[in-house]
Amino acid sequence: MVRQREARRASITHLCTALLWLFTCFNELNAVKIVKIVVPEIIQYGVQDAVILDCDYIYNNNTSGLVVKWFFRNKTRPVYQWIVSQKPQDMGILKGRVDLAYRASSDPLKMHRALRIVKPDTDISGDYTCVVSTFMEEDSRTKQMIVFVPETNFRLIQNKTDDDTVNVICAADGAFPAPNLTLATPERRLDGVSHELKLVNGRYSAVASVTLLDADLPSPAEFICTLRIPLAKYAVKKEAIYYPGPISTTPEMPTVADMQLAAVIGSKGEKSTRISI
Repeated sequence: MVRQREARRASITHLCTALLWLFTCFNELNAVKIVKIVVPEIIQYGVQDAVILDCDYIYNNNTSGLVVKWFFRNKTRPVYQWIVSQKPQDMGILKGRVDLAYRASSDPLKMHRALRIVKPDTDISGDYTCVVSTFMEEDSRTKQMIVFVPETNFRLIQNKTDDDTVNVICAADGAFPAPNLTLATPERRLDGVSHELKLVNGRYSAVASVTLLDADLPSPAEFICTLRIPLAKYAVKKEAIYYPGPISTTPEMPTVADMQLAAVIGSKGEKSTRISI
């Protein structure tokens, strides 16, 4: 009796294993799978005329209903769609910005899998999701692309409103994504720094400022402003030498914009920050 039960269990186990194997084989025969997605992580605005986002995949016997879709930032509506045997379509934010004649492969089932975006601008920065599907299966991959713009104007200003203090102001314009500004001496990062950030016509303007007591500064004192765009892995810096006293010096002549900026910062009546150097 025991042997019969064990034999029956063994038979059931073998049957389940065989069914699982058949199910797996069936899925493999009808599978579509993305094997590689190529999306540039960072590109600089204005450097290249076009950028290619590719989505390579493998397919097996059943390719009925094969369609490639690209989604931008969310998966509610595609920005690109190619149904095999039909012409590719660009939609949404990419309407009129995709080279629809571009072919990534000579394989008729992979021909229009990729996006060739012409004249990429900052507004197309974000996550891109490639979805490849048939009536039986679907696969997807996501990658981020950042179109970054370096600053067009970067300056470090020293402005005195009285004999005992100095306003140290760092300003940058025309950057994307949002830059981070830090003020420091060679020894340490400055405390009490105020920050302003504005988005104008798709580009960021940033200001970092602090008011320091001359009595706390060596002569000469060195200030360093560092601009970072973390998403673009980009950083630059400016340095300036300051001589405490009734007259400030700057490494370059202040522009009208610099003087206006200094006047705005000075009019805020910021408290002086004591530092130890």
